[in-house]
Formats: sequence, C-alpha cells, structure tokens
Amino acid sequence: MIKSQIARSEAADGHRHSRGGKRYFGRGGVKFALLKLLENESMHGYQMMKILEEQSGGLYSPSAGSIYPTLQMLEARGFITFRLEESGKKIYSITEQGRSGLLMLPENTKRGKAEDCSSAPNAEAFRIEKVRLKLGLSSESYDLLRLVTRAEQEASACKERAEQLQLLLYEQQLQINEFLTGHELEHHVMQH
Repeated sequence: MIKSQIARSEAADGHRHSRGGKRYFGRGGVKFALLKLLENESMHGYQMMKILEEQSGGLYSPSAGSIYPTLQMLEARGFITFRLEESGKKIYSITEQGRSGLLMLPENTKRGKAEDCSSAPNAEAFRIEKVRLKLGLSSESYDLLRLVTRAEQEASACKERAEQLQLLLYEQQLQINEFLTGHELEHHVMQH
C-alpha cells in the first residue's frame, strides 16, 4: 500500500526545477528529500525549502508552489503529520508510515536525481555534466566548486572550522590571483 501511494504521486514531481529551468530532482525525489529531512527533526515548510537549497549548493531553489502541495500530499497519505504553532505555522513531523515509506522507495528515488534504476548512474553523471558545461568549468574546477560547497556546509556548524575554511579559501584565492597576474605579465612580455 505504501509503495502504491508513493508511485501514484510520482508524476507530480516532474515540475520541480532548479534555477535555470532544468529538472533537479527525479521522480519521487522531492518526496524523499522532504521525508528524509523530517526523519531527523520536525520543521516547517520554509525551513525545509531553505535546507534543500543549501544542500544543493544553490542549484535547486524550491518554491512554495512545489513544496507545500507535496507536503499536503504526504500528509493526506499518512506519511507526515503537522501541528500548528501559536504563530499559525505548521510544524511537520514524519509518521511511522512515512519512515516505512522511506525504506520502500526505490534506490534511484533515494538518490533524488535519476529517472529509473537502470539509468541512475548515467543520469546522475549526465546531470553533473550539464551543470558543469552550463557554468563553463573544467571537470577539475567543477569538482573543486562542489568540494568547496560541501566544506562550507559542513563548516557552518562550527565557528572555528568556518574560520579555518575562510583562511584556506583566502590563501587559495591569493595563489590563483598570483597565477593570473603571472600569466598576464608573461603575455605582456611576449607581445613586446
């Protein structure tokens, strides 16, 4: 029953897009992401939207028009419940049925970015390549960007780690500026 409830609603995920209009989540991905967030703690919709955007490194900017209907569907199917705060905000929590649903979702849904199990690795690689090309980056530069994004997310929980990361990034920025300045000087000398 749980699997069929999830399957019936998977078509609704097709309209969730990242910045630039490209699809970020595959079928069932938004539902899985919301349930996964609620598995750890109860929270309100806006909070979930912000966390999803942060976790994507800004590549996915969820809208209220995609998140709240999904939350309503999950609530109607018994996967989540909510309580109202005095301010009127709904605080969502996962139910036991929702926890069971997480276990029953297919692997490609859990990754949140692929269309079906057989193409999951290729779909993920294709998505990454599309983003990389759109940004005009080499594979090495894109990998560095993803690594810096991940490091910033992890460092955000600890002031000391955030300061260490900022120093590291500053040093790298200086080295890249020196590289660029050196290249400009070489180019200028070669022209004369």
